[in-house]
Amino acid sequence: MSIRPTELANLLQQHLRLEAEERLYGVVDGAQDYALAFEALKDFQSAIRPLFEGESAGRLNLVAPYLVPIDPNSGYLERWAARWGNHVGILLASRVDNEMLYAHLRKIFIAEDERGQEYFFRFYDPRVLRVYLPTCTADEAEEFFGPIRRIAVEGDDPETLLDCTPDSKGAHIEQRRLNQSGGLIATVGKGP
Repeated sequence: MSIRPTELANLLQQHLRLEAEERLYGVVDGAQDYALAFEALKDFQSAIRPLFEGESAGRLNLVAPYLVPIDPNSGYLERWAARWGNHVGILLASRVDNEMLYAHLRKIFIAEDERGQEYFFRFYDPRVLRVYLPTCTADEAEEFFGPIRRIAVEGDDPETLLDCTPDSKGAHIEQRRLNQSGGLIATVGKGP
């Protein structure tokens, strides 16, 4: 990628446009980069939260998805940016606290098929999210986003960012070029 991690971290912050009282979170895919989740534990001296619970949490801790509260003024976002393009997770903007967001993410993490069989939905994998969100109806998008106002995820091309928000038609997804202009390339999902 032609953008340095410091520049990309700044661009990510600009694109997320945190509003008053909003917090930045990441969901790190431990299967792709467990070290990135562990670095958050060192940086923020707070427990990172695996989305697995119970027996699964211990058995699958090296491949679990982790909810990570991110201080945008720390160097953590820059380390995330250094891994951009490697499917390490997604960035979220929300006003709710860790507990409420964790409860919501657990709810969408455990999915059920038409026969009632439960499975884990890998929504935090950018490759999965890029396919799923454009298919959402308005109700599905509302349920999926819940207290999440905005999701930032890498595009198929690592030089792009998908800016995902809920709207009255489903998920509104704008593909933006990662440079200082942040130019809109395309609207991928539903929306105006």
